[in-house]
Amino acid sequence: MSQEIDETIDLTDITRNDSPPTLISITKARREISRQLQTRVCADPQTQDHGHSYIVWSNSDWLKKRQVTSQIMPPTNPGIYGGNTHQLLEIHKTATLAWRRYKLAQAATKKMIMHAFKDYHFLELQDDNGDIVGYTAIELFDHLMDQYVQPEDVADQVTALHKILEQDFDPNEEPQVYYKAVQDARNTLHSLNQTVDDETLIRHGLNQFKEHIDLKLDIKEWKKLNRAEKTWKKFKTHFTKAISDNKKDTGTLKAIGIANAVRERENQHKENQIVLAQASVEANEKIVALEQSYAALMAKQPLPTPLKETVYDDRSNQIKVLTDRLNQLENAKGRGGKGGGGGSKRGAYRALGSGSFPRNDESGCRTCRRWDNDEYCWTCGFDIKHNSMTCKYIKDHANHKKEATATNTMGGSTRNLNLRA
Repeated sequence: MSQEIDETIDLTDITRNDSPPTLISITKARREISRQLQTRVCADPQTQDHGHSYIVWSNSDWLKKRQVTSQIMPPTNPGIYGGNTHQLLEIHKTATLAWRRYKLAQAATKKMIMHAFKDYHFLELQDDNGDIVGYTAIELFDHLMDQYVQPEDVADQVTALHKILEQDFDPNEEPQVYYKAVQDARNTLHSLNQTVDDETLIRHGLNQFKEHIDLKLDIKEWKKLNRAEKTWKKFKTHFTKAISDNKKDTGTLKAIGIANAVRERENQHKENQIVLAQASVEANEKIVALEQSYAALMAKQPLPTPLKETVYDDRSNQIKVLTDRLNQLENAKGRGGKGGGGGSKRGAYRALGSGSFPRNDESGCRTCRRWDNDEYCWTCGFDIKHNSMTCKYIKDHANHKKEATATNTMGGSTRNLNLRA
């Protein structure tokens, strides 16, 4: 029996799960094993074309199968033949064959389940020798559901399955790949008592196909159909043909290429906008962080030394300079008064109302100021009462510069320049 099992089981089509079982992985394994069991002949005609796949399904799930109208009662061991007629012998042979096929299918199912999951996932069912004996396929699947699928996990799995219903259609693949993915998700939801009707699948499909410009006219044609014609089966046939025809039409392929190029540029622009926005946010965050760091650093710095003493010293120096200047002026005034009182000293300032002046020396220059002003004459020089404009002693009218001043002599006389303060 084991040799026959090994020859008929194809484990390459059974997904091996290395991670803990989940609702999706358990349901997927059940379906993959069911497809393997469909190829095994079952003596009960009520199984239709489903073979021994009823072994892995509960009665409620089994009745959802196509053309299935009744539950299947597994065959029992007929035991040793005890009849005495040819007819009873044939009946016994048929029952024995059905029993043998059923046991082979059960053994194959168990082997496929153990391939899909790890041995330690069934640790609670092992006997003292580490064997799992006496459990049906449904009992093994129920054990996985009880041990690894919690109510809150079911809610998460339901959400994930609904997202699969909304998955994108890839035009580079056959549309059947998309159809199968959403159908598997719907079947899994059905096993969780979550109803997903044809209208829901069609709505998700239209949402995907409308993103492809080459299917625009086909979507309009679909919408023209009456409600009775809008079935999931008709939907798959309609758009499978449309997609196949578009792939053969060079004009459509060119339009698709242009549309895809435009969409790619739009997607790139969106990505650039996202990157720019993210960079702006990061830059602002860095600026805020730097400002906070600077504020913290300044808070740790010692307070600057008060400038009161420095200001006080500067003012004292200014007062001292002004005081010295006033003293000089007072002294000069005193000297001028003495000279005006009679017999003034040569070179002193002229006293108010006095008719005497400090005289020039032999070279025409004086050793002390005569006038307390800053007048200048291009012809006469410094320390005079008049200026270049009012001079009455011009000797060279052609060269005399009336615009000359003490700060801009214009090349004039420098006499008594040494007396200029």
